[in-house]
Amino acid sequence: MERPSLERSEIGIGSVRTLLTELESLTQDPDYEYYYRGHSNKKYELVPSVYRNSGWIANEHRMFRELILRCPDDFHELETTFQKLVKMQHYALPTRLLDITGNPLIALLFACKDEKYKDDEKTKEKSADGEVIIFRLPKKEIKYFDSDTVSVISNVSKQLFEFEFVVKPDETPEKFSEQESIKLLIHDIRQERSSFEPKIKSEHLRSVICVKPLLNNPRIIRQDGAFFLFGISDRKSESSRIPVSYIYKPNELRLVVKAGDKKKMREQLEALGINGGKIYPEIDSVASHVKSLFEVKANA
Repeated sequence: MERPSLERSEIGIGSVRTLLTELESLTQDPDYEYYYRGHSNKKYELVPSVYRNSGWIANEHRMFRELILRCPDDFHELETTFQKLVKMQHYALPTRLLDITGNPLIALLFACKDEKYKDDEKTKEKSADGEVIIFRLPKKEIKYFDSDTVSVISNVSKQLFEFEFVVKPDETPEKFSEQESIKLLIHDIRQERSSFEPKIKSEHLRSVICVKPLLNNPRIIRQDGAFFLFGISDRKSESSRIPVSYIYKPNELRLVVKAGDKKKMREQLEALGINGGKIYPEIDSVASHVKSLFEVKANA
């Protein structure tokens, strides 16, 4: 069967070696850090999961509280909203976090996941091409888990869907923070950071930032994980966007994993010790991986 041709703006990643060769061409700069993300379908957008369904973003504040209400023992030792969002993200609750990794092979594994889609209701399911995205981030703009800016954006999760703000020209943070919506946000922030000054910069709320989390979670450690934390665009219903300057590729050329090459590359990654059982250390995920190793396929 003839492979579909790649678009002119794409580079085909048909093996682990091909990806590593591409990475060797990266311009190394000590003032920047590189992160990666793998999409099992190249049509996916760089948006956090809570914005992928209108019901989720409309009820983000409720989902946040409902999970804590139902599983209090899992959250009682977590001090900040960001730490709770990280836990929720790993429990697959939609959040305003987007996972990224410092390990390109882990990103490739995610890009090699099987993904089916339909062009319309009448056509049969097709296997989707994946993609590896490379981010080049200025070190000075990367935040740590205990940053004030991280607390500001994280606590947007607790606000009602109607949360919004108005930015006036040359407005000071003190004046901006006099809005009722911002006062409510500051109230939530000060519940976890009592020393937080009651003033917020509007540009922080509008930003998307890379955050390095606490390495207190086996999954984060094994995935060499970090997160993009998404602010809003003046109203909660609209997410901020990752700055174009952060995207090293596909700004130049997209690194596309053709659907027909995914199985072969999963086997290559397995040989290198990169598999679902390693990056998802919980017993149910490890059991699922072990089961797949010995499964007899119907067409085998």
